[in-house]
Amino acid sequence: MKALIFSKTVFKVLNVELPLIAVLIVFALIAIISLTIYFLILFRKNRKFYFEKEEVSANEFKRLEKFEDQRNDFELEIAKVRKIQRERKK
Repeated sequence: MKALIFSKTVFKVLNVELPLIAVLIVFALIAIISLTIYFLILFRKNRKFYFEKEEVSANEFKRLEKFEDQRNDFELEIAKVRKIQRERKK
């Protein structure tokens, strides 16, 4: 029964009739190619990371990023302390 449905279902584009299975195969190929490219980009190794215009490894980049975040947090704390000291002087 299902084979009959697939074989008789056609898409008519202008004067050309395309069977359903041909359309499904084309979309499946596009999906496979797209997913393959996506996963290759996502999981490729030896990615290049740049930190302050210098190329660094992934581990070094993570370490430097953590250090920069801690430095920024420290600067915020210093600013808060200075603000409190200024308020006490007034």
